[in-house]
Amino acid sequence: MMTKDIIYYAICCIVVIGNLVGIAMMSKVKTAVSGNKIGIVSILIAIALTLWYNNMMAFILLMSVMLIGLAASAWWSTKIKMIAMPQMVALLNGFGGAASAIVGGVFLYNHYDFNRGIIQRGFYWPPDIPLGNQPMAFTDITSGIAIAVGMITLFGSLVAVGKLSGKLNQKPVILPCHQLITTVLLIFSFAMIGVLVWNVLELWLVLTLIFVISSVFGVVFAIRIGGADMPITISLLNSMTGIALAAAGMSVEDPLLIAVGGIIGAAGLLLTQIMCRGMNRSLFDILLGKTTVAASGISGKTTSSDKSDPKMLKAATILKEAKKVLIIPGYGMAVSQSQGSLKSLSDILEDNSTVVDFTIHPVAGRTAGHMNVLLADADIPYEKLRDALDLDMEQEQYDVAVVVGANDVINPAARDANGTAIYGLPIIAADKAKHIIIFNLDTKPGHAGVENPLYKKENVTLLLGNASDSVNELNNVLSDSGKERDASEEAERASEVLSEAKKIIIIPGYGMALAQAQGLVKELTDKLEKKGATVDFAVHPVAGRMPGHMNVLLAEVDVSYNKLREMNDINPEFESCDVVVIVGANDVVNPAARDAVGTPIYGMPILSADEAKHVIVCNYDTKPGYAGVDNPLYESKNATLLLGDAAKTVKDLIVRL
Repeated sequence: MMTKDIIYYAICCIVVIGNLVGIAMMSKVKTAVSGNKIGIVSILIAIALTLWYNNMMAFILLMSVMLIGLAASAWWSTKIKMIAMPQMVALLNGFGGAASAIVGGVFLYNHYDFNRGIIQRGFYWPPDIPLGNQPMAFTDITSGIAIAVGMITLFGSLVAVGKLSGKLNQKPVILPCHQLITTVLLIFSFAMIGVLVWNVLELWLVLTLIFVISSVFGVVFAIRIGGADMPITISLLNSMTGIALAAAGMSVEDPLLIAVGGIIGAAGLLLTQIMCRGMNRSLFDILLGKTTVAASGISGKTTSSDKSDPKMLKAATILKEAKKVLIIPGYGMAVSQSQGSLKSLSDILEDNSTVVDFTIHPVAGRTAGHMNVLLADADIPYEKLRDALDLDMEQEQYDVAVVVGANDVINPAARDANGTAIYGLPIIAADKAKHIIIFNLDTKPGHAGVENPLYKKENVTLLLGNASDSVNELNNVLSDSGKERDASEEAERASEVLSEAKKIIIIPGYGMALAQAQGLVKELTDKLEKKGATVDFAVHPVAGRMPGHMNVLLAEVDVSYNKLREMNDINPEFESCDVVVIVGANDVVNPAARDAVGTPIYGMPILSADEAKHVIVCNYDTKPGYAGVDNPLYESKNATLLLGDAAKTVKDLIVRL
């Protein structure tokens, strides 16, 4: 082996290790940025190494094309908005697949003997059969796989981009005999690889058939997946990009391309599995378009009264006097979707000059890191997150520890009860705080089945029931200084209208996401349906922080996809609708987009909520939306305004119903 080869393979190993280290670092918040930088540097080294090893550093045309790509990506990175990040990821996946397909096609074309009509193979099996007669050629197969999988990835990703951006129907599109069509297309795609191996047809014809059939399969495969499940599909397509890259690397005998492709493929597959679990989905069901979520069986029943519970008043008094508070979220927070309520609690306490920290046990939540994502989703700064296992509760001297839906991870039995199932488990020493407020559903043992002695301590205040409702009630008590909330005439009018309505359409918007009110919206839906009303959801294509985000939020609380109606589909039904309930939406229901020529939103497709017999608006206020255009709907005679935090107003409606 030459010195150049030794240097090449040595640096290849460094690049691969650098990529793996970068991915590992990106799994942690504190090291994510550094991990991303290591990954970027590793890829830059890989590009330079490949050019050097293949003596292409002086190839002016190649360098010119690379500079054009660099300039385009630099410009794109400054223009792309965070709301469009999923589309960008999907598109980059598609580019990776297209590149792999091009490599496979060019490799076969360059090794084709047009006079003899055979492929000049460089590496084939078995080696003792004369050229052109061997039954299975390794390079033919890997090149064919690179083309087929690459084109599937490209066109599947383009469909994903279209669905996420709202340019394509976000609902699952099921064709007649859809499964049969996809099966036949897949079989034909890989049958063409066999034809390629045996040299039965002309190369140009075989390549054309592989490109076309695989592309059609990519479209048919992706269109039956709903917009809300596209993030999972994108991660699966990412894995397929890795497979295509690895296959292309095998074709050109490039170990670096094979290794990087393997890393991408494995990472994408793991991410797909994690996302399926996090969204309570079966990957097989998603691929078949079966995207309706079954009921989880978790009860959201709560009790309410006109007056605050004495324990709630006690907790509010303790928190008002506290100077330093630690909030400990657990799995119950995820189930109750109370992260938005915790953010409100944190803001109220900080307005009272209280220092507020958060800490998360490493095993808390449905998946590792999931609790971090939920808190980030509620805009809780990462700077407030303390490392649970390094936190010295006695030294920190927290006045109050607020536990939300956690049990085993704060159970002192893990420290004191030798022989129990959790003995020796590292825990958060919440019992070391001066006072502990616990928002749990009940006092039953956690998954480990070990009783928690913390519940019986004198300095513990137990606020049992749905955590989201309990935290919201505490926020109300703190915000109103314990005063009872008056029932407004508007709220009474809204509840009366809803009680009599037979056809109701709910329009969720960005405000619902901010207030984390999707669970309450689902509860309101169930309440109305029990009264005999028909309830549908109208989701505007651009509603939420990113396309499909609203669908994901509603799916999390088990709102059936059958109830989610596309804008063009449901707009004709508003005229016959008894009541429209708007939850945190503004521009997407603003009639000015239809009537006010010259305004920034004029001509924008909107949901025709103003055509309903009655409109209930659960928005924070009546200020203009992001477009800065006043909404005349708020002044309409058939509109009832329930202003304030959407979680509170929707909950109030539920109580009144």
